[in-house]
Amino acid sequence: MISVIIPTCNEEDFLPACLESILKERCDLEIIVVDGASKDHTLKVARRYTDKIIALEEANLAVQLNTGAAKADGDILLFLHADSRLTKGCLDRIKKISPYAIGGAFTMQLDGKRFYYRVLSMGGNLYCRLAGTYFGDRGIFVRSSVFQELGGFASLPIMADVDFSRRMQNLGKCAFLKGPVISSSRKFDREGPLRTLCLIVYAMLAFKLGTDLKTIKKKYYRLPLE
Repeated sequence: MISVIIPTCNEEDFLPACLESILKERCDLEIIVVDGASKDHTLKVARRYTDKIIALEEANLAVQLNTGAAKADGDILLFLHADSRLTKGCLDRIKKISPYAIGGAFTMQLDGKRFYYRVLSMGGNLYCRLAGTYFGDRGIFVRSSVFQELGGFASLPIMADVDFSRRMQNLGKCAFLKGPVISSSRKFDREGPLRTLCLIVYAMLAFKLGTDLKTIKKKYYRLPLE
């Protein structure tokens, strides 16, 4: 069985499409929504689709993902962002590759209609394939036993997904599967594609160079520095 774990925080607008895309797959699965103190109707929306809902007192991505994994019954865990959607056959491809790979992720496509969103999606997918690094918006999946062996997601203020994917790659064979996972372009729409791309490149380089993660988070999300 595949356990799909979805962290949420004020995602009432995007969550229905995410959950419906999962249920369309019609395979043996469970859906676990781990909410981080939403102030909107996210929990109400989630209850329409699953009874496995965990409400936490604050939003913390790594904590939410680890909490969901701890409650999961599946032998495969799929971590999916609330503003992302699966396309047909994604879960079947996970099941087919699972005997040979300990985990992996999918190609991603931004849902924006402009041409440069296609270019950004293709460029990001190429980077992930060559670097062996998976971002959370690409639907990271892993065997439950391997997740436990890795100790789950590290409690990092940012880049917990990148850190986890690299540790997973170091442990065994991983697969970067054809999807795509359709992910929201809202950050690009809100802040502009060039600015957002620069922020992503900055965050990756700063992380590689060992820059303080709190500093990276504040600059990436444009928060005030102390």
